[in-house]
Amino acid sequence: MRLNKLFIATLLAFSTLALQSCLKDQEDFFDESSSERMQAVLENTKAVLTNSDNGWIFDYYPDRNLSYGGIIYALKFDDKKVSVRCELSPDMEETSFYKLNTNNGPVLSFDSYNTLMHFFATPSSGEYEAKDGDFEFMIMDVTEDRITLRGNRTGNTMYLHRLNEAPDAFIHAAGKIYDTNVVPSANGAVGAIALTCKNDINTHYMEFFWGEDNSQSSGEYYLSTSTGIRFKNPITIEGATISELNYAYDDSNKSGTFTGEDSNGNQISLTGVLPETYAFFDDYIGNFSFRYYSGLRSINVKIDGDKMIGEYTLTGFNDRYTVAASYNKANGCLEINAQLLGINGNEAVWLAAWSLGGGGSLAWDSSYGVFVIKDPDRPGTFTITPNNGSLATDSFILWTTDLSGSSTGQLSDPNWMINGSTQLPYLNSLVKL
Repeated sequence: MRLNKLFIATLLAFSTLALQSCLKDQEDFFDESSSERMQAVLENTKAVLTNSDNGWIFDYYPDRNLSYGGIIYALKFDDKKVSVRCELSPDMEETSFYKLNTNNGPVLSFDSYNTLMHFFATPSSGEYEAKDGDFEFMIMDVTEDRITLRGNRTGNTMYLHRLNEAPDAFIHAAGKIYDTNVVPSANGAVGAIALTCKNDINTHYMEFFWGEDNSQSSGEYYLSTSTGIRFKNPITIEGATISELNYAYDDSNKSGTFTGEDSNGNQISLTGVLPETYAFFDDYIGNFSFRYYSGLRSINVKIDGDKMIGEYTLTGFNDRYTVAASYNKANGCLEINAQLLGINGNEAVWLAAWSLGGGGSLAWDSSYGVFVIKDPDRPGTFTITPNNGSLATDSFILWTTDLSGSSTGQLSDPNWMINGSTQLPYLNSLVKL
C-alpha cells in the first residue's frame, strides 16, 4: 500500500511539472492574450471590408436545406454602415448599420433592420422562422480578395468576393440573369461528352446527365453572377470540374444558352427553349378583364406586383379588399389560391377554391386554386386552369367561417360580394386591356 501511495505522489508531481512546462510553452507561443488576438481579427476584417472602392459580392445561401439556392448581394462598407443591393430588387438600395463583435468567435452582424439584408431572416405570421436566413456570420477566413463566413443559424458557408465593378451595374446585370435564367432544361456537350441538364428554377439547382441512357449525373446549387451562374461547389464530370457558366437569353426565340469551360479546358455549350406558354413576372402587370361564367361575364381588375417577393395584388373585385396572387417562376404563370379576404364582424370571409363542375367540393386551404397561363395563340390572353389535381378548381366562391375556423356557410353580407354575387363560376381567362 505504501509503495502505491509513493508511486501516485510521484506521478502527480510529474504531471504538475509537465503542465507548468506546457503552460510556459503556451505563454511563449502566444505573445498576446486571446481577447487581444480576437480584437486584431476584427480590426483586420474591418480594414479589408472598408478598403474596397466598389465593395463586395456576397454569395448568400439562406435556409439550411438550401430551398432557395443562392442569392447574390452587393455590399459596400464604410466605418459604421453598409449599403445593400440585391438581385431580387436591383433598383433598390438600402443602408443600415453593421457590427464586428465576438460571440464564441469573431462575428460580422447586420444588426439594424435592412429590408434587403433581412428579407430571408424576418419572421411573419405565416413564417415564424422566416425563410431560415442569416444576418449574423462567423468570420472563418480573411484575405484581401475573399472573406469566408459561416451563417450562425444555418451553418452554411458563404463568401464575400471583392467587387471590381460599380455595384449598381453589377447587381442589375445579375438581376437580369436571375430573371431570364428560366429554361427548365438544356442539351449540349462538354468537349466530346453529350450532356443534358435539368434546371430547377425555384431552388437554383442544376443537375447534369451523361453517359449511356444518361446513367451518370452530378448536381449542385448555384447563384447568379453578372455574366451567368456560379456553383456553390464545383460540378465534376468525367474527372473535370465546372465552377461557373456564362448565360445568355435570346428573347427572339425564347431560348437560353449556358457556355464556359471545364478545368481541363473543354468547351461547354447547352441550350434550352422556354415553353410557348411561359410568361414573365411583368407580363401580368396592368389592367385586365377577368372573365368567368365561361367568358360571358367579366370584371375589370388592376394587377400590381412586387417582384422581390414574387407577389401580386388584384384590385377591382370589391373596394373592401384586394385579392392576392403569386408568380410561379418554374411554370412562368400567375397563381391565385384560396385566401382570407378579411374579417366581417364575427366571421372570416374567404375566397374559397370551388370545383363546381366536379361536384361542388370547396376548400379554403391556400394550396388549392388556379394557374393563369399565357395563351400562345391569343396575345394578351391568359387562360385559367386548376393548379391541384386533388381539387379541380374551376370556380371561386365567397365562403365564411367563424373565428375558430369552422364553416358558417356561403357569404350573406352583400357589401362583400363581387358583382353582386358570392360566386365566380367557371373561370375562363384574364385578358389585357
